[in-house]
Amino acid sequence: MKQQADYANGKLFPLILRFSIPAAISLLITAIYNIVDRIFIGNFSGSTALAALSICFPLSFMMMAFGLMCSAGGSTLFTLFRGQQENKKANAAFGTAFFLTIFFELLLTAILLVFSKPLLTLFGVTETTYALALQYYNIVALGCVFQGLTLVFCDFVRVSGKPVLGMCVTGVGAITNILLDALFVVGFRWGVAGAAAATVIGQGVSTLFGGWLLFGGKTLVETGKANLRPDFLIGKKLLGCGFAFWIAQMAMGFIALVYNGQLGKYGGDVAISAYAVVSSVMTFIIMPASGISQGIQPIIGYNYGAGNYARVKQTFTQAALFSVGVTTVIWTLTECFPVALIHLFGGGELLEIGVPALRLNFMIAPVLGFVMLATTFFQSIGQPNASSIITLLRQVVALVPFIYILPRFLGTVGIFCAQPVSDFLATILSAVLMVRAFRKMPGTQKSKTKSAQA
Repeated sequence: MKQQADYANGKLFPLILRFSIPAAISLLITAIYNIVDRIFIGNFSGSTALAALSICFPLSFMMMAFGLMCSAGGSTLFTLFRGQQENKKANAAFGTAFFLTIFFELLLTAILLVFSKPLLTLFGVTETTYALALQYYNIVALGCVFQGLTLVFCDFVRVSGKPVLGMCVTGVGAITNILLDALFVVGFRWGVAGAAAATVIGQGVSTLFGGWLLFGGKTLVETGKANLRPDFLIGKKLLGCGFAFWIAQMAMGFIALVYNGQLGKYGGDVAISAYAVVSSVMTFIIMPASGISQGIQPIIGYNYGAGNYARVKQTFTQAALFSVGVTTVIWTLTECFPVALIHLFGGGELLEIGVPALRLNFMIAPVLGFVMLATTFFQSIGQPNASSIITLLRQVVALVPFIYILPRFLGTVGIFCAQPVSDFLATILSAVLMVRAFRKMPGTQKSKTKSAQA
């Protein structure tokens, strides 16, 4: 098929761009669900309401964790199986991902609603933010299934060779979210409850559109009854391939509550609000790298499955150079204009903590382009253990101790120095693992297909 020929023989860099740009935009749109809420709340409801949303930040990571695990694991198997000409198994990967997502997200919804008070306490809620945080939390928790299925539908549409339509799956929901934020928060003055309702409705719209594409026969995925039965063996492989993404999201949720606890201790609600700004800007800085890593996933997965190892190496190398370059440009703008960025979220009292926080937190952000590609590389070739190790080091093992140690000497700003130290260590580990992986890979192809030069 033409799509398979493109993966194996198409000009490499244009192919990377073709898949990476829509993936990056799609991820950006996904981030907008939360970031737009913060922008509207910060400007129209005040810093206390913004802090309430920041306290609920771990919730969004928990919701995305199960959806990303199933979508990343399922889409990885889909491309690997298609590279091996196992189309029946490829379709079964979708059916398994679909059912696992619904199961995990419904279970998560029940847990979140039953244990709302202890979980908010764990998240670091304060007396002044509790009522507002509970409003946002209870409404957003109802959207778990929509969030998970949006991610699954987006990924499978993308790896089916239709990256632009995959982008549209999240795009229609984001546009809905923005319009409803303006109506509910600005027009009706519903505050955090309005922002939460806009988010859930937007996710519902994305789910409906993605379902229409996949179940309407508009992709390479065959969704007949035979393919919609969950397969135990494929499910086991799927969870293994996607586990690194689950760890990444849950770790980010855990880190968010660690940040909230330490920032509340050293800087109060204003410091927690500043973290909301920093985490939002971080999303934009790493978005191109995330998009490129997702974009190369079907290319690497297909060629690795086909034994086309030279093209696998070329894809990673070109994508890494591209990713680091783009991330460097965005990082430079962030370092030069931190005040303007903070004003997007209301400015005012956030400036004193927010400006140094932005500059310190992103000191070595350009290297994240390489780290994120390394993580996705191992997941794409069905070796998730290396991805999990990199993720755990960067987001838990190295980061958490520094969040507690550095503020003892540097105060509040020390908390924001922890991330670049952790990123530096993750970069070294990623480089070591990638060199080892390349050395183990055969230098010639098993298949007769010749690798195209970019």
